[in-house]
Amino acid sequence: MAIPLFFTSCNKEEGMVSEESVQVSFSTELPKRIGTRAGTTDLNVNKVVCAVFEDGEEIITLREVITIQEGEDIVFAPRLIKGRTYDVVFWAMKDNNYDVADMTAITRTSGTTATENDFDAFTESVEIEVTGSKSETVTLKRPLAQLNLGVTSEDWNAVASVETFGMTPTKMVIKLTGKDTFNALAGAITGEEKEITYTLDVSGEDLVAGENTYKSIAMCYIYPDAGQENIDITYTIYDQNNEAIREDVTIQNIPLENNYRTNVVGGLLTGTITYTITFDKDFNTNIKNQTIQ
Repeated sequence: MAIPLFFTSCNKEEGMVSEESVQVSFSTELPKRIGTRAGTTDLNVNKVVCAVFEDGEEIITLREVITIQEGEDIVFAPRLIKGRTYDVVFWAMKDNNYDVADMTAITRTSGTTATENDFDAFTESVEIEVTGSKSETVTLKRPLAQLNLGVTSEDWNAVASVETFGMTPTKMVIKLTGKDTFNALAGAITGEEKEITYTLDVSGEDLVAGENTYKSIAMCYIYPDAGQENIDITYTIYDQNNEAIREDVTIQNIPLENNYRTNVVGGLLTGTITYTITFDKDFNTNIKNQTIQ
């Protein structure tokens, strides 16, 4: 889905419009396939926060939040002064699931009740020296990695079937050490590492990983440090009675990269020791398959 974003550049003070004011046009695009579940292609963001910085400080009066309308262009027209250099920052999200009061320290909104698939986000920061009319194309990318965990039908039925234990997975709690604050101006995560906990609903929907289809246990969005890193996670899966099916299980060295999807699939419920990891760029193209034991 291509979303053109146009900028008109002129003096920001009313009554002091430069005779040499110019129009600077940005055409902004988002990936076509941005769904968080297998087969989903719907746009999962509906707002773009646009901000202008000069010398590292945001010009608050130029901030604008634009609602995305399908089939319509997004027009952002800040009044800029010719001869100066600015950073124009974009953050696309769904509703108000992120606290963007400070675009250099974006976090999830405290106390939000949004489901995990509503935390998809896209961002870009571009530097512009206002010297004359010009047009540029900017592609917003996910600063996040998407981590999916899934099991085989046999693994699911081994615990959930009425012929076995009748324990239907309903909730997964994932713990990891990392950072959860993003600086959209610098395009980097910030802050100190800490323990991060995700409490996720089990969907049980199809999860396509490579050429195989699994049952999805959970999905979450994670900021990879420096854009790419290997992480360890510890998980506990609960059933419909809030009883633990598997508790405090650790998976090590899971590769994550921003704007990529990592699928971890295998015997997460019954204890099979082999996990197959597929690493997908833009949540669409298979890039790498890896097995860890």
